[in-house]
Amino acid sequence: MGKLNLLLIIKDYSQSVHSEPYYLQTELSKIANLFVWNKDGSIRNILDNINFTPDFILIYVFETGGPKITELSSLNIPYGIYLEDLHYLPEQTSEAMKRENVKHIFTCCRDAFTKYHPEFSDKAKWFPHHVNTEIFMDYQKEKDIDMLLMGATDPYYYPLRYKILSSYKDKPNFVCHPHPGYRDIHKNEFKNVFVKERYAQEINRAKIFFTCNSIYEYTVLKYFEVLACKTLLLAPSSDEILDLGFKPGVHFVEINENNFMENAEYYLTHDKEREEISRNGFELVQKKHSTSQRAQELIKMIDEILVEH
Repeated sequence: MGKLNLLLIIKDYSQSVHSEPYYLQTELSKIANLFVWNKDGSIRNILDNINFTPDFILIYVFETGGPKITELSSLNIPYGIYLEDLHYLPEQTSEAMKRENVKHIFTCCRDAFTKYHPEFSDKAKWFPHHVNTEIFMDYQKEKDIDMLLMGATDPYYYPLRYKILSSYKDKPNFVCHPHPGYRDIHKNEFKNVFVKERYAQEINRAKIFFTCNSIYEYTVLKYFEVLACKTLLLAPSSDEILDLGFKPGVHFVEINENNFMENAEYYLTHDKEREEISRNGFELVQKKHSTSQRAQELIKMIDEILVEH
């Protein structure tokens, strides 16, 4: 069987703070005949104007983040969509999925999907987050930050992160970097913003990194990024996290709002245990959750869909 002809409809993430989709696109280009389309439009017009006949079409962040594509329901070519922040405009997304007769849905949020789109749960395929292991890796930086928190700390969406920040903000061994915002980063800005390599290197400097999975219990990308940088992650657990192979006490340390301080104190003073869990987490993500592996898994899922058509 030859390489899959895949039309990927996705916005240009090459300069974005959120670079995961761009890394996925890059890996897919190595294992499929990939044609990338970045603009809004009717799928009919797009197919008429490109010199490419896809076996499958994937729309990345359908309706609420990617290019707006119409007339999908008239297609004979099988197509699927990818959804991420499910809490954002769920009614609009559901309406669009009905209107376009969507049959194949990929999402990184397995458990939340059934809550927001129960009528589509038989069409959903779990496609978890992943990391580019050429960026998120062990840079062997000196571990000169005791405790690190990076990203959004809004008290409504991230109550645990907010509580951690409030508890430690005046402590000299605690560092917090706010989220730079979901936007494109100009190349002159890279040295001032924690993105890509600079972000990974900062994680790698920390002994302990705190995060949480938000009020929506999403397995956010930080679970993967922190482990991939060989830093001890202190974060809540969930069924989804366990099913990804992340075992509390083995790959990361499970916390809640009542015990994060005692856990942090314990692992700051027990170097051997901290380093062992960090190493286990690092090996797990490098082995099972790299972008190159996820790209292979996606092609396999698409191949299975094509067999049924």
